[in-house]
Order: sequence, then structure tokens, then C-alpha cells
Amino acid sequence: MRGSLLLVLTVGLLGCEKGPDDVALPPVVVYAFGDESAGIAERLAAFTDATGTPVQFVHGDSTMLTDDVIADRGSPKADVLLTSNVADIWRAADEGALRPIRSPALGGVPAGGKDADDLWVAFEAYRAVIGTAERMETRITTYTGLARPDIGGEVCLSSSRLPLNRAVIARLIEENGVRRAERIVRAWVRNQKLPPFATDAELVAALGDGTCGYGVFSSDIEAPGVRIAEPSPTYYNVRGIGVARHAQNPDAAQALVDWIIVNIPLEIADDDGKSVGRIGWLDEDARLLAERAGYR
Repeated sequence: MRGSLLLVLTVGLLGCEKGPDDVALPPVVVYAFGDESAGIAERLAAFTDATGTPVQFVHGDSTMLTDDVIADRGSPKADVLLTSNVADIWRAADEGALRPIRSPALGGVPAGGKDADDLWVAFEAYRAVIGTAERMETRITTYTGLARPDIGGEVCLSSSRLPLNRAVIARLIEENGVRRAERIVRAWVRNQKLPPFATDAELVAALGDGTCGYGVFSSDIEAPGVRIAEPSPTYYNVRGIGVARHAQNPDAAQALVDWIIVNIPLEIADDDGKSVGRIGWLDEDARLLAERAGYR
């Protein structure tokens, strides 16, 4: 892999597991975002228990792993791609790097949580929520509310590079058009108290201690001392999974994705019945809008 430190982990016995007839089963190779601390191996260990097929993880940066799957490079080659965000899994599908998922269980997945052409499915979803510090008398519950001029100097944001923030901007573009969405984001920037935080955890800490009055962050971040509002419709991003076009073990890859669909419940809003992939499609537009608006 180019330019990144990769961690390779095989779940199961050293070497290959034995099938029912003592035939060695080759592992299914999963290119997965992050590192072993994400707990993905533990969540998928039951697949090996059920099928005898070991799972070998190649961990790394989501975007770089996606680039490797698109370019058909890396050793061992990917059978499955698991990304940290919808933009990367959408890009892999758009570049023809994924093969259709064969699973009757796809019919039970909400339209919002899968690709319209069945090239990928959401592994898990995380929502955008609005937090209000306890010291604030007025509670903000909408994204446009963060643009109100009377809360100037009280809004804090995390980096526009974070996938969830880009997803929020993409949804604003989809619902309001580029010009109005840009006016909203520019107002957020004007209302900022501090430059954007590098992480949601830092933002939540600043809301919790009262440094900041309002902010947007991911629902998977614990936020003690912060009042939470989830705007409607729900804005969210997903971690996506798909079978690599050039998979060396495609049958096991299909079996793994099918097992995930059946055994790992997906909690996702399906407000409009459209694939969350549209957020990936608008990711570059969201990046450019944030740049124009001065949202770093």
C-alpha cells in the first residue's frame, strides 16, 4: 500500500480454517478503515464461527484503501471494502471497482441505506445532531437556526474535512440548492466563536464546559452536559461495505456481506426513500462550498 501504515490481522487460527471436510478455506480479505481498535474484527468473529471462513483485515486510511481497490493494487488484494464514509464507497462504485451484492436480504434494507444499483450497503449509520450548552436559554434545533444573527459568537464547528460535516452540507445543497446552502454555511462561519475544532470530541468538550453555545456533531459521540436535538429530516452519513470487483475470493466475500446484512442490524432513517449515495455524489460540491464559505 502506498503512503500509509497498514495493519494486517487475521481472525481465526493461523493459516486457514478447516471446512467440514477438513479442506483449508482461504480467508476473505477485508480492506477496513481505521485500525484494530475500531472493534470490527470482534463484530465479525461470529461469521468465522458460523462458516469456518477466516477474515483477514488490512486496516488503513479509508480514502487510500478506496484508491487501492479502484486501482486494483495492494497485497493481499481486497475481497471486501469497508469505508468510514459514504463518499468513499460511492466513489468505488462510481469507478466500477465494486460488483453487485448477491443477497436476498438486501430487500429488507431501507432504500436510504444501500446503493440504488446494489453495489454497496451501509454497514452502520451515524446521525448529525445539534448540541446546545446548558448555559444557553435558547435551544437551537435546526441547521438554519445556527445561521440566526442573534446567536453570533456562540456557534462552534468541527472541521469541514470530517465526513459527517460534508454530508450535512451535501444535504443542505440537495434540499436548498447551492446558493441558499452557501448562504446558510456562510452564516455559520460568521456566527463562529472559535476556529473549527479538529474533531467532534473537542467540539463536544467545548459545549460541555460552556465555552461554546451551539454546535453540530455526530450522534456516536457521548455528550454529557449538552442538550441534544435531532433535526428532521435526519441528516446522516454511513460506513459502507461492498465486494471488490477484482476479489480473489468472491464467493466468500458475498457470503460475508450477506451475513452482515442479516446479522448486524442497521439503524438508519429512511425519510425520503432515496439512497444515501446521493450524499457521496454531492461530496465534491460540498467541499467546494465549504471552501468558498471560509469553512475550514
